[in-house]
Amino acid sequence: TMRTIKFLHHLTIIVPLYFFLMGLLLLFAVDLAELKNTHVIRYILGVLLFLMTATLMRFCIIRFGTWVLLHTPKKFTPQTQFNRYLECRQRSYYYGAKRDHIVLLLHGFTTSPMQWTTLGRNLKQAKIDFHVPLIDGFGQISPEFLQSAGKEDWMRQIVDLYDLFSQRYRRISVVGHSMGGMLACFLAQQRPVHQLIISAPSLFPFKSHGFYAWAMRSRMLASIVSYLIPMIPKPMRGDRSGPADTLDDEETYHYFQYMVTPTRLLFSLLQAQMEMNYSATASDRLTLIYGDHDITVDNRGTEQYLASRGIAFQRYRFLNSAHNTFVDYDRNDASRLVTNLLQDAPEAPLPSDVCEHAVYPGTEMGKTDDGRQDNVRKHAPAPTAMSSPPNN
Repeated sequence: TMRTIKFLHHLTIIVPLYFFLMGLLLLFAVDLAELKNTHVIRYILGVLLFLMTATLMRFCIIRFGTWVLLHTPKKFTPQTQFNRYLECRQRSYYYGAKRDHIVLLLHGFTTSPMQWTTLGRNLKQAKIDFHVPLIDGFGQISPEFLQSAGKEDWMRQIVDLYDLFSQRYRRISVVGHSMGGMLACFLAQQRPVHQLIISAPSLFPFKSHGFYAWAMRSRMLASIVSYLIPMIPKPMRGDRSGPADTLDDEETYHYFQYMVTPTRLLFSLLQAQMEMNYSATASDRLTLIYGDHDITVDNRGTEQYLASRGIAFQRYRFLNSAHNTFVDYDRNDASRLVTNLLQDAPEAPLPSDVCEHAVYPGTEMGKTDDGRQDNVRKHAPAPTAMSSPPNN
């Protein structure tokens, strides 16, 4: 379980530190009076002891993290020749010889295309073409690439995919969840996007990652932290018993996700969040979706952030879900809603006990002469205070 993994991870840090403190006490207890330059000798021995401890700590964490990565997804089918799990493969669906519209579905941090299973089924029934990429570094057997992938790889991958599909489709929409929501906003800054639907987007660093966001302020400090603590377990989300922030714990176990992640990869995510200028995001229609019980990201802060910059968007808050509405109790309603939106059909109202809907018309600064949504505000300051979510 996640609690056991977190406990063992802490042991890999505490045990080496314990031996370091014991060694340090022993070093000061030993009588070195017969040697010359006693203080220099103690200093050198202390530095050597620290380096030995740091090396031991790093070795233990890497070995433990690698073991967790290789042994936790036992119920998934490995494809060693492709260095991936069969269930995490890319998924596409094309209806007919040529279509006017295709949808890119971008999954979240440490997960895989499996999280779009319910939505993908609805899109198939509606005969909507879609493509679900496996974002670089995730859903693979060997953890080496997971430790080397970064934000540049993710951004390059989704822009390349867009350019590939733009040769065949006139309009491209993007649906992104969590980290995928952040990447969807990035893509909408680089290329024309028809429908931009972001589900609980990870636009700002998580509160549980406050220490790592603080360490990101110094490249040297970030390097030291990522060296000493090369891997960290997924944070526990309140009283959630499953490995993710969902109310339906049984359902979330059906989807692939890593239980630990390299610290360097987390730093890459935090850096992308801090560098992103969301005011430059443009689309024909922007929709924000999130669960009312989400304790992973600050969705209301994101809602207020978009509204304060005069960006036109609509919001759907599902009342029976947490972080990922597409795998939680509201997954069927959320999938039907998104399918309806992607068909450019009038929004069918959802029951009030399932979802709350709000519309933010935006300001004139958020519109171009042809009426298309254009969120580039020439005189608006770029987002600051990215080190913490608004209104936290």
